[in-house]
Amino acid sequence: MLTGGAAFAAGGAGAAAVVVILILALIIATSPKARLRAAQRRLQSARERAQTDHHARRRAWQDRLDAHRAEHLRHNGTLDTWYPISLDSGPSRIDVFGGTGNGWASLLATLGGPILGSGRPVVVLDLTQQAVALELADLAARRGVTVAHVPMPGALLGMDLREEFTSEELAETLAEALASMRPPGADIDLHTIDVDVVQTVTDLLEGPVTLARLAAGLRVLLRVYDADPSSPGLLSPSEIESITRAIDLVGQGERVQNELRYVRAQTELLAKAAAADAPDTPASAWWKPGSLTVVTTEDRVHRRKDLTDRFVFFRLLHTLRGRAVAAGSGTLVVAGADHLGREALETMARQARTAGVRLVFLLEHLREAAVQVAGGSDSATVFMRMGNGEEAKAAAQFIGQEHKFLVNQLTRQIGETLTEGRGTSYSYQRGVSDTEGFNRGGSSGWSGLTHNSGSNWGTSRSTTTSLSRSWQDSTNTSTARSTTHGENLSRVYEFTVEPTQLQALPTTGLLLVETGPYGRRVVFGDCNPGINLLPRLSTRPRPSRP
Repeated sequence: MLTGGAAFAAGGAGAAAVVVILILALIIATSPKARLRAAQRRLQSARERAQTDHHARRRAWQDRLDAHRAEHLRHNGTLDTWYPISLDSGPSRIDVFGGTGNGWASLLATLGGPILGSGRPVVVLDLTQQAVALELADLAARRGVTVAHVPMPGALLGMDLREEFTSEELAETLAEALASMRPPGADIDLHTIDVDVVQTVTDLLEGPVTLARLAAGLRVLLRVYDADPSSPGLLSPSEIESITRAIDLVGQGERVQNELRYVRAQTELLAKAAAADAPDTPASAWWKPGSLTVVTTEDRVHRRKDLTDRFVFFRLLHTLRGRAVAAGSGTLVVAGADHLGREALETMARQARTAGVRLVFLLEHLREAAVQVAGGSDSATVFMRMGNGEEAKAAAQFIGQEHKFLVNQLTRQIGETLTEGRGTSYSYQRGVSDTEGFNRGGSSGWSGLTHNSGSNWGTSRSTTTSLSRSWQDSTNTSTARSTTHGENLSRVYEFTVEPTQLQALPTTGLLLVETGPYGRRVVFGDCNPGINLLPRLSTRPRPSRP
């Protein structure tokens, strides 16, 4: 029995130990530190899962972004980057201001190529002495287009002017050329005198009318013609006799004689030019379908060059007046016509529009006369590089102004605030507790025949006194910094294109100004013929939007 009790006691002690261990484990597990460590482990695990998920999502997003960017680049690689400029208004005249010889050559090559390719004739009157149509002629020759070069004034010398003009038409054409050399406001009757003397001589010439024979007839009118009986001269005896009889009809006044000398001198100036290899044909023959005719004027004598420019210009004007070109089939380019004057240019523009011929003026400067020509009816205007500041400003004014929002003020404010505080506190506390107690006890009993008895008592008392004091001194310091940025916009009315932009245009850069179906538009472009060889070139113009 004692053995069983001992075993039971041992088993109970083991169970008690297990219970104690479990209780200790439970206490440890539920202690604040244990719970904190468990929470930290869960947080770390959740954080790792979140990071893993974030990285996976970010990789997926980056893959989608890369795929979108690649698709965008691939799509952009298929888009056209160059578009031809179309004239939405369909103007009958294009005025080009500014530019250089190389720029004009590029413009003519780019503009004339499609026209010649369509089978329509192109006539270029080059007054610049810079061979601005050379590239176009080379391009046309490579394409099998007929190219003709007419050098002036040499080609005029052997030509019978009666093949192209009547006596009156020749007199009017030469008189118009001479009148354009006079300053504005000159006597109008001088034009009448010029027509009268030239027509008189032309009517009395029996053979072909060349510049040399016309000048000789004018010398007869002035009584300064020396005929050599031993050798045939430019005029026959009958022609000399007929013109001599007309001297009194022309008039002997000083004003008439002075003008007659002037006309004779100018005609002889043309007649003394170096002859070309082949005589010219009537100007109407220049407009052959699908052909290019380049008429150039060159001479070392400035007066002869200037007179040639004017005579050939008015010769073309005579062709337009006579409707020698089929309407809507030809293009006439006049390069370097600045010196011809506003009236001559406007007359040419009017007759070209009436005849149905598209006209292109290439004018180097934008001066008073040119400014008055720019923006005429049924025309488009093109500006190329403008070197002169005043001309660039005039071009910017022509292009116009528009409202813009521009930054007119930038502000930046920096502020700093310092705050400091200090506090002191003191506390005092005293406590007293008094405890008093009393106890009493006794006992009695028999031990055999002896009676025993006893008693005891006691008293206790305690007094506790507590005293506490505390001091606190605190200091608070704070600093606040602020930065404010401001931007103010204002609505201004300024140039659409600044003059400096026109001065900085590349050699082949251009700026088109026209009024189309959707209103006035300003388009930047480039006429470099090499653009046609670049990839991603559209064959259709970019559509204009309202």
